[in-house]
Amino acid sequence: MIWQPIDSAPRDGSLIILLTKSHTDPPYWDGDAPHHHPARVALGYWDPEGDSWVDEHGQVGGDCYTLAVTGTWSSDGGWFQPNEVTHWMPLPELPGET
Repeated sequence: MIWQPIDSAPRDGSLIILLTKSHTDPPYWDGDAPHHHPARVALGYWDPEGDSWVDEHGQVGGDCYTLAVTGTWSSDGGWFQPNEVTHWMPLPELPGET
């Protein structure tokens, strides 16, 4: 199995392996330090009704944020912004019963 671009991932609710990019959020308040998020590997699936933070033009990122239904990558009770996930892999085959 090799990592594939996220644009080719199934969006039918199938469970897949997700790879997120590392990124750094700017400080939320004056005096705060930037918050770094390392790259992560997680099991997840596409949720077309997921809410994500987007700007007033519907783009992820920017200065003005609004919660909007854009679809998200759901994972283990949480979610990733659509632009946080860069690659995916199918799950490996499960071992057969002996």
